[in-house]
Amino acid sequence: MNWPAKISIVTAMTTALSGAPVILAASAHAATNRYEAESAPAVCDGAIASNHVGYSGSGFCDTNNTIGSAVQLTVNTAAAGTATLTIRYANGTTANRSADISVNGAMAQPGFGFEGTGAWTAWASKTLPLQLNAGTNTVRLAATTAGGLGNIDYLDVTTDGGGNSTIMQGADVSTLQRAADLGARYSYPNGTPGDPLDILKSAGVNYVRLRIWNNPRSGYNNKDKVLQYARTVKAKGLKLMVDFHYSDTWADPGKQYKPAAWAGHGISQLQTDVYDYTYDVCTSLKAQGTTPDSVQIGNEINTGMLWPDGRVVNNDFTDLSLLLKAGYNATKACNSSTQVIIHTARVESGARWFYDGIRAKGVQWDITALSYYCMWHGSLSNMASVISDMRSRYGKPVVIAETAYPFTSANADSTPNVVTSGCSGYDLTWQGQAAEFAAVQSTARNAGAIGVFYWEPTWYALPGNGWDPADINNSGDEWDNMAVFNWTGQLNPNIRWLP
Repeated sequence: MNWPAKISIVTAMTTALSGAPVILAASAHAATNRYEAESAPAVCDGAIASNHVGYSGSGFCDTNNTIGSAVQLTVNTAAAGTATLTIRYANGTTANRSADISVNGAMAQPGFGFEGTGAWTAWASKTLPLQLNAGTNTVRLAATTAGGLGNIDYLDVTTDGGGNSTIMQGADVSTLQRAADLGARYSYPNGTPGDPLDILKSAGVNYVRLRIWNNPRSGYNNKDKVLQYARTVKAKGLKLMVDFHYSDTWADPGKQYKPAAWAGHGISQLQTDVYDYTYDVCTSLKAQGTTPDSVQIGNEINTGMLWPDGRVVNNDFTDLSLLLKAGYNATKACNSSTQVIIHTARVESGARWFYDGIRAKGVQWDITALSYYCMWHGSLSNMASVISDMRSRYGKPVVIAETAYPFTSANADSTPNVVTSGCSGYDLTWQGQAAEFAAVQSTARNAGAIGVFYWEPTWYALPGNGWDPADINNSGDEWDNMAVFNWTGQLNPNIRWLP
């Protein structure tokens, strides 16, 4: 998907929700390839403004000081995909304000916050990702606080241009650092040795996911190790997602154990724990020049995290929402453009229940993430239906954060494998693995997903790189038949991450 490098709609207009919205006509700006309001004056609160705004202008739209005052703009795109909305504003007070942000009538971000700037001459910017359709899109900001939106200088919609794919062609390589320390060898399909990240890049990977545990006994996947490997990832020109488990070990739908250091903490203290830990990791990454492009607040949190306090019981999302808000706020305080992902494994059922539940509690997030393994989560068509529903229902990009498929039913070590059989239509061979992964990618993309991550493609069996962080040396590899490298580290010649 190749989009124009940049699309801007500058200082659109405002209207009360009770009135008919006025959509600002846009014209091309030849010098910068942006769309500006230069073919007609802007409309601000129903009045013609003589000082409509361009990037070089000094005007702004002065919105109504009421709930419901709105700014609306149109964006035209050649293809569906993600974009970043930047809002430059000033409100002249120290009080915070907020707006519901929607795309084509679907809520993209409820209660999006605008911090007080303290003076009308003090301008600030906020950003968030949007999912846009091909053709004409309507982006709307409607004030939810009595102070309105204040002054809006401009709205800017930026797509990922310059030849960089907007698609997350991802790989979770969280065991790769340990493998490298143990001397694991990797090679291209023709047998030529190479760096595993370079080999993955040659197969189409542009995004790396790393899990982080608080204090695992193994000494891997902790803060220090993630900081170290983030430098390697970014040096390769790859984007970075940090997957917070908020545990000392695996967190997934069946277990969400608190880290030992937080074991006696109740929900109030856990909010502080989540905020402080998330902020500390993010700012440490930022300080060394490896700011995460995205973070997951929890891993496969189907019924909550940090059990029992953050578990959803009797459809009550209150305590979970407090933890998710803490993680979101910490991430944005660290870096406002880092995308916050909320991830469940609910492709087969319950996705609406979960995301409706957290949305009703005012939780904000940027990307909806799902897991899909055909042996557990059903048909590709069902996955497509859920992706499409999530995208339209919440107005946010959707990503498959985990998927994988076996290339054999055999086992490389004495530890039983998690998956020993495949799915109809796909053999347990190199060809079958590649065909199933291609089908997942194309089906997800056609349904509107912005990307797919293969989970642990480099984790072939190697003594000392076991699954259990409490006994990494002896626990073995339960995933060796699901990697895309064989048991001597050679890449599946058929595997591709699709652009």
